Amino acid sequence: MDAETSVLSQQLEQTDRGRAERQQANSSVVSDSFLSRARTALERQRAVCREPGDLPERVFKDILGQAEGTYFGKKHDLARVRGLSDWKKAVPIRCYPALRPYIDKLLDGDSNVLTRSEPYALLKTSGSSGKPKLIPTTRHWRNAYRGRALYAQWGLYFEHIGFDRARDTAVLDLSWERSTSSQSEGGYPSYSISQRPAAVSSTDWVPSWYEESWFQGVEGEDYKSGLYRKLRLLAGSDVRIIVALNPSKIVGLAEQLAERGEDLISDIRNGTLAGRATHVDRDRDLAARLDRSRQANGGTLRLRDLWPNLSLVVSWNSASAALYRPWLEEVTPGIPKLPFSATGTEGIVTIPVDEHISAGPLAIDLGLYEFAPVGQREEGTDLEPDAETLDYRDVEVGGTYNIVMSQANGLYRYDLGDRYTVVDRVGGVPRLEFAGRTGFGSSFTGEKLTEEDVYNAVRLSLGEHWRGRPLFSLVPVWATPPGYTLAIEWPQDCPLSAPEFAAAVERQLQQLNIEYAEKRRTDRLTPITVLPLRPGAFGVVEERRRLEGASPAQLKHHWIQRNGDLLRYLGTDTQR
Repeated sequence: MDAETSVLSQQLEQTDRGRAERQQANSSVVSDSFLSRARTALERQRAVCREPGDLPERVFKDILGQAEGTYFGKKHDLARVRGLSDWKKAVPIRCYPALRPYIDKLLDGDSNVLTRSEPYALLKTSGSSGKPKLIPTTRHWRNAYRGRALYAQWGLYFEHIGFDRARDTAVLDLSWERSTSSQSEGGYPSYSISQRPAAVSSTDWVPSWYEESWFQGVEGEDYKSGLYRKLRLLAGSDVRIIVALNPSKIVGLAEQLAERGEDLISDIRNGTLAGRATHVDRDRDLAARLDRSRQANGGTLRLRDLWPNLSLVVSWNSASAALYRPWLEEVTPGIPKLPFSATGTEGIVTIPVDEHISAGPLAIDLGLYEFAPVGQREEGTDLEPDAETLDYRDVEVGGTYNIVMSQANGLYRYDLGDRYTVVDRVGGVPRLEFAGRTGFGSSFTGEKLTEEDVYNAVRLSLGEHWRGRPLFSLVPVWATPPGYTLAIEWPQDCPLSAPEFAAAVERQLQQLNIEYAEKRRTDRLTPITVLPLRPGAFGVVEERRRLEGASPAQLKHHWIQRNGDLLRYLGTDTQR
């Protein structure tokens, strides 16, 4: 039995156990009660934007109440805090390393450390800043804040297609999935927020598709097999909304459909999953229709072929994620796009309430947010503990700010490390667009390369040979002097040699970034080298990291790496 068949066998045992009497086709059709709850949450969120009133002050009092009497509260003398000015004097701005001693106390078995509501799990961050962090999560935080926010954004998506129509609509939710297991840290369950195994209560986010087998994570299942399983199990449903965090996952879904279209048609015709029996009935009419579409499209199936009524695609669509827009449009042409909330493990910053394509109003009812103009911090450094911050009422349209967040989960005056630009205002609340991670780029000698610099340099260098979805990443290589290696899945029809392509990228990069050009002119950086890779090399790296325990949310593709680890993962076996 090969590895894929073994995994699928395990999957079938997990998903079919106890489901013999269930409906014969997987679905995710939303219930009336779920729609009502989403609509109510959206209306409430819009009312918050129109008239915030004293809501931010009430949220602050709740956060303060969670901290009072705790180890953190006593250490910072929070019993004396009466307002925001006292709060800022008592609690310094801190990044995760300064918070870690409190987490260590939790891991050592102490209680009442950060919040009166004890954590029930520790969430792993996405790891974009290096080693995953552990963030406490409490039932109070989920019930009073996070769960409600998710209902509000989904209310927008259902409103977009029409609440009445949504009653008969199926949803493909790729933003998270129920995991089958979790690790343990200091006695606490530990997992990525996109892989949480269960809701904590009826007020938490519990979607209509919560019990569907396509939504369940499968132990040992690789990324592509997971996407194919979802395609197969939802093939007979009227999917009208696809939601993901990263647009790359929707592109990957479309690529799996294109690559395995013939397999899918066979599985639908025979009532199988990857050739093995499943609880979903065969559908020969659907298989015949898809086969005709595939032949008409030159042997390729598209998402709209499988789901003709697909009406909305949701994902992040700003900062580096915006670079996926052409590819996302290519696989979902003409289908409206809306943003997912600006959300992370630590908390939610924005919640979309209208059809702005990439930004949403500040979620002032979910936490206390302070704004530090980007000029107050040097690139690659932390905010000073006593840095001056602004209230949300005082930020300026067009300004870009670092976010300092306080949440009822125990993150108090936390330097989130994210930058947001104020696009406009929605009622009394600023609309924010994610502008990127602070310092996410590379700067050996002050060149301050950004992901956008690298992306555009490669695009311009490939010229007419830029097509499809070329995968590449710039890797910093320390030497004397230092330099960069561009690892790229080599375009098969590119007439340039690797040295010629490296020279072209070098020229473009110097035109796009004058600081880089200056460092090259003075020989403080060596010329870029190119590492050609076989097609699929980055997928191999992703799978290796997945086997090492990285969660889907940690596996974001970046056009610049923070260190040379990628070269270690690539090794020599993936080189062209």
